[in-house]
Amino acid sequence: MKKVVLNIPVRADLAGASTDISYYLVKCKADHGSVINIALPVTVRIEAKINSGKGIKLSLPDLGQEISGNFEDLNKQENNNISQIVRHFINLFNIDPNGLEISVTSKGKIPPASGLGTSSTVGVGVIMALAKLYNKPGINVPELNYLVEMSMGILGGKQDYYAAWLGGVNYLTFDGPGFGKVNVKSRFESSSDTYNWLVKDIFVYSSGELRSSGVLNSQMEDQYSREPNLINKIAKNADDLWQSIVKKDENKIAESINRDRELRYHLSDAYYTKNMKIISKVAEKCGYVHRACGAGGGGCLLFYGQKKNHSKLNNALKNFAGSKVYSG
Repeated sequence: MKKVVLNIPVRADLAGASTDISYYLVKCKADHGSVINIALPVTVRIEAKINSGKGIKLSLPDLGQEISGNFEDLNKQENNNISQIVRHFINLFNIDPNGLEISVTSKGKIPPASGLGTSSTVGVGVIMALAKLYNKPGINVPELNYLVEMSMGILGGKQDYYAAWLGGVNYLTFDGPGFGKVNVKSRFESSSDTYNWLVKDIFVYSSGELRSSGVLNSQMEDQYSREPNLINKIAKNADDLWQSIVKKDENKIAESINRDRELRYHLSDAYYTKNMKIISKVAEKCGYVHRACGAGGGGCLLFYGQKKNHSKLNNALKNFAGSKVYSG
């Protein structure tokens, strides 16, 4: 039996999210997109193996789901990204899928609809595991994942895929024809001093609410139509943030995180729920700046402040229905 086990990180975006979405970049005639994100030491475990049996089995214990059958049975799971990724991989590389088993779990560490890019993390992890299992090197994993999800009608950005694939802390820019080109402008590996210096001051907290970005996305599109230069401001702020990270300037990093949040408030009043606003006020009193993870509207909040205050913040948040996801 052949087996591959991978642990793939979820990400927190620090600035620039939505400027990785080519639709908005084209619509606003933007200069470019820029995103700064960091892969957290919070992972999804992907196990893929080939045994001597027949058919295919996909196990999702966190969701209490199991999908089994043949290739045609996978095709029926139109809304399940893991099923569709496996199906496209089988088709693309003309492999024999008999005996394939894949299990995906975070062991309860990552709440649903968290805004941490979990779905993209899972997709990237499954492709990476399949590539190792069937010896298919040289795949641009983020782009393949993006294309599969586009075929499912999921039209988002690309930053989540690259964070899961690369790990570390990343400065990504988006330009080229149709703004489809992703440039890894600069980055620090997860083993680097800069990554460890930055991640130690990050505290991620689940608000206890599910991310709900439908209203937010609608408002964001309307606001971009009224004020197209906003997208350049968001991208420029992300560019500035990277320079502050390189210089290890904590005050400037905090300013950029706050500025990104304020620009998003301008895009949509649904960015923070009422509960998220209350939680963030508690964090401010403990000395932290903050922004919502992903599209906002629920899910997780990222707090940035000195590590020595993490215990104080954790204690201050115990009266809320949410939960700590990561503390540096």
